[in-house]
Amino acid sequence: MSPRTLTAPMPEPRRTRRSPGLSPTTRPGSLPTWYLGLVPYWMNAKPGVKCRLLLRTHEWIIDRVLPPEVSLDTAIADLGPDGELTRALTALVPADDAAEWRHFIDVVVANLRHALQLPVTRRNEAWVRWLFLIPYSAAPAGA
Repeated sequence: MSPRTLTAPMPEPRRTRRSPGLSPTTRPGSLPTWYLGLVPYWMNAKPGVKCRLLLRTHEWIIDRVLPPEVSLDTAIADLGPDGELTRALTALVPADDAAEWRHFIDVVVANLRHALQLPVTRRNEAWVRWLFLIPYSAAPAGA
């Protein structure tokens, strides 16, 4: 190595775009980064009714499953045939399409209920990601 190599200026580091509110020493966790990376898929789910159902299900997961103070037993109670989530999702479907979307809603709710009944040791970041993917992977009737 020549002395000239040692004194050569270091190239400027590439600037990366940061989300508003993040300091240079703060990095978002892998779950928020993963979720935000999939926002285009969530927002472009077709038909539009599926997009609304998917996002409302995600809102329910955030409100009723992820907070540590929320009992999973309470969340599971929301997942009955006439539970809170079923009612919230049904309210998003136009009346003329209710029969067509009923199966989709039932599948999403049943799969979430199954996921919430898994042993505590299986509730990790991969489990949370799975929760968010449940409504995305469910197929509407006739699809």
